[in-house]
Amino acid sequence: MTETDQIEALLNIVDAERTQTREESERLVVLGYAERRGKAGYWPTNAGWNLLGDRGRPYNP
Repeated sequence: MTETDQIEALLNIVDAERTQTREESERLVVLGYAERRGKAGYWPTNAGWNLLGDRGRPYNP
C-alpha cells in the first residue's frame, strides 16, 4: 500500500460521499493510521490525521 493509497483510504473513511472498503480500512488499522469504531466503522488516529495534513506548509507562529 503506497502513501497515495493510504491517503485515498483515509479519505474514504472521513468523507461520507466516498465508499470505504473493509480491506483498505483494515490495512490502515495494521499500519496505525486508523482505529475501529463500533462494529463496522473506522476513524483515523492522530497518525492518520497527520498523514492527511498539509505538507510543506511553512511554520507561522
